[in-house]
Amino acid sequence: MTETNKYVKKEPCPNCGSKDNLAVYSDGHAFCFGCSYRVPAPTETKHKRKSYYSSKPVTQPLIKFVQHKELPHRKITEETAKFFNYGYAEQNGERVQVATYEDQLGRPVAQHLRLKGPKGKTFRWVGDCKNVQLWGQKLWRQHGSYGNIFAVITEGEIDAMSISQVQGNKFPVVSLPSGAQSANKYLAANLKWLNQFAKIVLCFDSDEPGIQAAEKAIEILPAGKAAICRLPRKDANEMLLAGEGEELKSLLWKATPVRPDSILNANDLWEELTKEGASSVCPFPYPMLDQFTRGFRKSQMITICAGSGTGKSSLCRELAHHFLKNKLTVGYIALEESVQRTMQGILGIELNKPLHLEEQIEEVEGLKPAFDKLFGTEKLFLYDHFGSMEPDRLIEQIQYMATAEGVDVVILDHLTIVISGLADVDERRAIDITCTKLRQVVESTGVAIILVSHLRRPQGVSHEQGSQVSTSDLRGSSAILQLSDLCISAERNQQGDPAERSEMQLRILKNRHTGSTGPIDKLLYDENTGRLSIPMSTYFGA
Repeated sequence: MTETNKYVKKEPCPNCGSKDNLAVYSDGHAFCFGCSYRVPAPTETKHKRKSYYSSKPVTQPLIKFVQHKELPHRKITEETAKFFNYGYAEQNGERVQVATYEDQLGRPVAQHLRLKGPKGKTFRWVGDCKNVQLWGQKLWRQHGSYGNIFAVITEGEIDAMSISQVQGNKFPVVSLPSGAQSANKYLAANLKWLNQFAKIVLCFDSDEPGIQAAEKAIEILPAGKAAICRLPRKDANEMLLAGEGEELKSLLWKATPVRPDSILNANDLWEELTKEGASSVCPFPYPMLDQFTRGFRKSQMITICAGSGTGKSSLCRELAHHFLKNKLTVGYIALEESVQRTMQGILGIELNKPLHLEEQIEEVEGLKPAFDKLFGTEKLFLYDHFGSMEPDRLIEQIQYMATAEGVDVVILDHLTIVISGLADVDERRAIDITCTKLRQVVESTGVAIILVSHLRRPQGVSHEQGSQVSTSDLRGSSAILQLSDLCISAERNQQGDPAERSEMQLRILKNRHTGSTGPIDKLLYDENTGRLSIPMSTYFGA
């Protein structure tokens, strides 16, 4: 290495999230020994800089032959190493330790290599590490040998094996792929698997980054289940090396959830009383709706109900556009249309043009500037799925949006199709369970959920003919109404004269915040703009 290119320090890697794998050199360039990410030196050419900054991971083939052996310097037995498929191998003339990772289908897709570097241990990835699950998760598909009592999560593979070994490899222990910095990403992606355990113990390193990461990770785990294990030494392996395996085991079992479901003293709830969630974060786009509710707020479940073809999806897109313009982060799950159609609808609102009717959308004037203005802020997240889906899968997606992407409001269009694909189930019961889980997500994350629900067929005049909606018309379980903070119906006579067909009457059926209910705004659909808007007579008089 030349005098002008000396190793200077280690830093966190912005690509893989490791806390100390990015080596910084005196000429200004940096290289991550974990994922092969490279930061160019200021003197390097633009051509090189472009290639070095590529977000695509450097992929190498997986190592096929891994020798399972005892790790004597770590006191990891051969039995434990073999159990976790951890071992030694040769790569490019170097002796490396290999931890193999699987994807959600259990297929080996990446390997985390541990080797000696010039300044101590270094790490490197081979394969595709973007969509791996927690290391060791495949060993505990359902639960451990003694049931689903608790699971332990560590920062690294060595600590995971250390904890598993002191417990006879009988209780679930998994590791984060890229250290404490990756905790929230991978915990959010595997919440369904974690939620099966009565207790989830975070046993991170006892240094400051590990402590902070554990405290932050607690926030996305199921309330009443997550616990932090505080160690007297730096990590679990140090306790194993010191012959403190029994003490380590005791600390794990004694770890208590930090957010228990318990009765609280009112004197301790000042911050809860005064938190921002109690006030609106932005006004609603329609004056009477805003007046009756006193604005849109988070931590609410809002139900929009109407008959088929009334314009519920159009209303949802108008709300999504309004929230984006007010700088809120929006999640959109439309199960009866493609993500392209959803984006067309929202972008059309920005342009005051029904883009779905355009034969050559790319030729629409101002399309790209409008797209960049509306979506360039990266505040809209869409779920690419069409048709029915498992309710638990839906809950996972919403929870991920709320926790990992920081979404303020999720629009789900619509609930009925989620249930429709389930075979041999009681629809009422299925809706009840799904709504309860949606409410739990609202309470645990603070996200707002706007839920679209269909109506049952009334006796007499149909909803498609403009029949007034009542709470008894909600399809399925009464849980929809009970668990919603705000319930809004949309009424439109699709069989009337042209004026009636273009008019949508909004009505508040339930309003937990203020109690005000009844008919509110009338919206007019403009065929030329594709917009639902308040008639000018509302502002200037009839």
